[in-house]
Amino acid sequence: MSAESQKRELLAASPLFALLPDDVLAMIEPRLEPYSVESGDWLMRRGDPGDALYVVDTGRLEVVLGEHEGIEPEDDQEVRVLRVLGRGATVGELALVTGDPRSASVKATRDSTLYRLSYDDFHSLLDDSPAFGHALVKVLGRQLQASGGFPGDVPAPKTTAFIPLQEEINLELLADIVRQAFGPLLDVAVLDQHTAEQGSAEGWGHALDALEQEHDRVLLVAQSTDTPWRRFCVRQADRLVCVTRPELPPHDRPMPRLRGCDLVLVGPEYPAGIADAWIDRLKPRARHRVWTTPESVRVPDAVRAARRLAGRSLGLVLGGGGARGYAHLGVLEVLEENGIPVDRVGGTSMGGIIASLYAYGLNAEQRRHAAAAIFSPRVRHRYQVPPRSALARTDGAEELLGKVFGDAMIETLPIDLYTVAADMVDAEMVVQRRGRVADAAMSTARIPAMLPPGRSDGMLLVDGGLIRNLPVGVMADMEEGPVVAIDVGGRFEPEIEDDGLPGLPGVGETLMRSVLLGSAASGDKVVGRADLLIEPEVSSIKMLAFHEIDKAVEIGRRAAEENLDAIRELVAHQ
Repeated sequence: MSAESQKRELLAASPLFALLPDDVLAMIEPRLEPYSVESGDWLMRRGDPGDALYVVDTGRLEVVLGEHEGIEPEDDQEVRVLRVLGRGATVGELALVTGDPRSASVKATRDSTLYRLSYDDFHSLLDDSPAFGHALVKVLGRQLQASGGFPGDVPAPKTTAFIPLQEEINLELLADIVRQAFGPLLDVAVLDQHTAEQGSAEGWGHALDALEQEHDRVLLVAQSTDTPWRRFCVRQADRLVCVTRPELPPHDRPMPRLRGCDLVLVGPEYPAGIADAWIDRLKPRARHRVWTTPESVRVPDAVRAARRLAGRSLGLVLGGGGARGYAHLGVLEVLEENGIPVDRVGGTSMGGIIASLYAYGLNAEQRRHAAAAIFSPRVRHRYQVPPRSALARTDGAEELLGKVFGDAMIETLPIDLYTVAADMVDAEMVVQRRGRVADAAMSTARIPAMLPPGRSDGMLLVDGGLIRNLPVGVMADMEEGPVVAIDVGGRFEPEIEDDGLPGLPGVGETLMRSVLLGSAASGDKVVGRADLLIEPEVSSIKMLAFHEIDKAVEIGRRAAEENLDAIRELVAHQ
């Protein structure tokens, strides 16, 4: 395509120029000068003179307010992004009209090529072409009405880059699995290092732009840790997937551009200390665990990570409800029997404990046995005499949880897990995504007055049901696929006494019910974020009836079977 044809096609895609007649466009084209800016560089800063307007050809830029000199935007809490600019977008035209300095800054988030129209040429066109001035007034009016942005000028995230953090990591396999995970619903292109290096570095931006226009998603794959192609992938991607073996991050590399990535931990074993070091360094949006050796990869792990990266993973949120929470076991059993994988789990109280058993990798029989043991009479009936901060002690439960989970850490589990507790000190919800699985499982189920609070980093942790008994929002915010919530709180149906009034519950039932009252006010709003809500009919089971595990499991199985078609439809349409 000739330079003139390329300019004409670009102007036709620009809201500022698309309304102009051909003879006016013919006057503009020769005045447009090519201009390039690398990712991370500023095109203009607030307060600069308005000396030109720019039309984006390839790449991505952000219009921001609040930036500070010498501070990376991702570390600056005061930065506010006003607009995201992609192909055809224009920037800088208002300053040319008003004569005022730039009112905001513009930074390239990808290597970008633009065309520049100078102040002198802009005003010459206004003088020579009434049609240009007329079109400009209409378009600027639309911009003001839209509060600073043209409709449709924000590009949808399309490009994901796979970045190795050490040499000789096989990313092609992971990228291929991700490509397949998008399924028939999307058209996915893969651009790897070998293919890219067949052309010139100068043409990579245009090649990526063309792929983004032709395909629903683009996957960039880098194989080496320090090459121009890898640096290009880091600069261009909307989403970064960083893959690391169990090796500590280098002390001399802060890696600010990689922050907020998806972190994939690969290897046969992964020490929690190394995982924590990478999490602290990169502050990832999500963590994935894939078992690998130099010769092989555990395909279920890779496929699970792929579904999450593709936004097609099923997440399950399990609510608290005492013995009624055994119903969660039945739901999980039915999903497994029907080949429906659960890639993410989270929960509160009993739901948090069942979620932990599942994420740890126990099978159905092992989960039933462990859950029954954790709430057996010999564990629960360890009273404090006299009572101090609670009626019972936790040493029995802590010992048994330690036997079940050992020293397993949440951040290295094969399945993504979070549990929710409440901090008595600051009256805040605490989302537990790191640390010992056993400790987090204990903290999420510390029913106030029945069990003493747990002490952790200046917090006093108690049962998360006080604030969020069904923590759907924590999972929905990840935007990794459909979310199914299981509510086992049920209605409280006390027996009616001879005088026609409801009978008073026992101390334990009163405490359990009181925990749920704290999160009841926000219930509908929070649960509404789930794609599907399942409510097993557990009202016939009292919250402290831990001997009725078989009955509760069967109720959960029945509820799951009744919703199987709805769950299958959710998964199939992602």
